[in-house]
Amino acid sequence: MRRQLGAAVLAIALVGGGSALMSRATASAATAPPAGEVTTVRLGPFVLPPAPLGAAHQNRVLPSVPKPCADCWITGVEPRVVYPDGSRADMDSGVMLHHLVIAEPGQADVTCARTDGVGALGRRIFASGNERTPIALPAGFGFKVDPGRWVGVIELMNHSTTPRTVYFEAVVHHVPAATPGMKSVTPVWLDVNNCANSQYDVPAGPSATPWDWRSTIRGRVVAAAGHVHSGGQGVVLDNATTGQRICASRATYGAAEMAGMVTSMSVCSWDSLGVVRPGDDLRITSLYNAPRPLSGVMGIMLIAVYETSDLIGGTRAPASMRRTPTTKVPGDVVDDTGHPSAEMGDHPHPHHTVLF
Repeated sequence: MRRQLGAAVLAIALVGGGSALMSRATASAATAPPAGEVTTVRLGPFVLPPAPLGAAHQNRVLPSVPKPCADCWITGVEPRVVYPDGSRADMDSGVMLHHLVIAEPGQADVTCARTDGVGALGRRIFASGNERTPIALPAGFGFKVDPGRWVGVIELMNHSTTPRTVYFEAVVHHVPAATPGMKSVTPVWLDVNNCANSQYDVPAGPSATPWDWRSTIRGRVVAAAGHVHSGGQGVVLDNATTGQRICASRATYGAAEMAGMVTSMSVCSWDSLGVVRPGDDLRITSLYNAPRPLSGVMGIMLIAVYETSDLIGGTRAPASMRRTPTTKVPGDVVDDTGHPSAEMGDHPHPHHTVLF
């Protein structure tokens, strides 16, 4: 069943959000840049009725989301959903985070005009699904926290027969605004069903659904992570104008009680993942291998762009970001060498896909 995010946007001024608690601690070198801090922001409580009562879904608008810090740079975020005692709340006990989106009303979204549905929220700066992918920007890069409020939309689901009370937490790594040498990143939201409710349908079996955005900015992509639902393989990002592969964000599935659930998405993070210029077509391709036709799935990638004219700068790629020769992608999407996938032939079917 599809849920219109636009209706939630209109309710921001009318619906109250959960309370928020914050705690702060000095970060270790293993989790954040030197001299950085870690702040845990807790939203809630969210009381979820049991599924048999017909109230498995709870969609809440958060008209005021607390910031982890002021006059600072955010360098990483670890999202999670917890019970009141701090233990993890997940599908093994019936709780699912369908989505959380946080936006800045005072800033225009890069890919959605304010008149285009979800663009009314403002600039989308962070999101999480049930995989709760942690994001860490490359050293020296950060998202600048400016004055002005944040808002959010959260949808939680209870699949169990027991009422659940949960909180959403974000463990946020940050450094002071005065930290020398920091470079600002711009969040850019790419979505197969952008500016709407982000949902679309896929057929049974393998499929590849592309979506292009004509860039209005110039710079280097420094981080990217995708989001898919069950049945999804991942999301790839290419500069379709130059034929450059930028990121392949792959889905990992759980076992036992989490079997069939996406439990993580791989993250691309490097100060020179790829370049983009005004007029370039950035293309995401959402890859699924569905056991049956599915409705209401998603294919999203949130990227961080360092807006700069220095398109050839950057450091040597870390081992985790070096191009993988065995990566296979849909035939109409270039592979990691920048050439069409040879395995698919010269005239591939645009909806045929193979595993990464």
